[in-house]
Amino acid sequence: MNKRNIIVGAASVFIGPAGIDAAPAVSGATSYRQTVEAASDWRNVGYTQDGLEISTDPSYGEVEVDQLLDAAVIFKDGMGLSISTTFAEATLENLLVAWGQAAGTLTSSANSSVLEIDGGALGEAPIERGLIAVGNAPRTGAGNNYGERTYHAYRVLSVESTAVSLARADASTIPVTFRALPEDNGKYGIVRDRALT
Repeated sequence: MNKRNIIVGAASVFIGPAGIDAAPAVSGATSYRQTVEAASDWRNVGYTQDGLEISTDPSYGEVEVDQLLDAAVIFKDGMGLSISTTFAEATLENLLVAWGQAAGTLTSSANSSVLEIDGGALGEAPIERGLIAVGNAPRTGAGNNYGERTYHAYRVLSVESTAVSLARADASTIPVTFRALPEDNGKYGIVRDRALT
């Protein structure tokens, strides 16, 4: 048991291009949060509510035989990975991501921005994006500073229903659940812990 392995604190969430090589490289002792923030093709979604939840959903098949009262063999026959959060900043950029719209559907002029809701075409593939979340990792060394944990999902799609409310006494938030897909090598992404000095 080690209380230094207990992690608290929210993560910064970034949306950017899909792909295993799309993330900026780790740079020495620089916080990866700062590195991603400085990358022009990644955007911080801003404040979130209720944290970030990453869940796996494996499924298994089984082979039952007459001589046993249970399965003789269990084998993996499916896998799913999803990432859920709530965007607390109800910007059009965040709405575009939650609704799975292409970047070109958002246009801006000197005094207004317009998000055109495009229904797409039958059989059209959904928009893929990359997602990086940077938060705390277990404390390292002799000090009390947390390390840094990075989650990078290579390909995420917003394919679930999203409800946005405008209420008198509540903030307008954007709940979003992303379905992650693997790259050709079968990998969904990485989780990296780093000690920051």
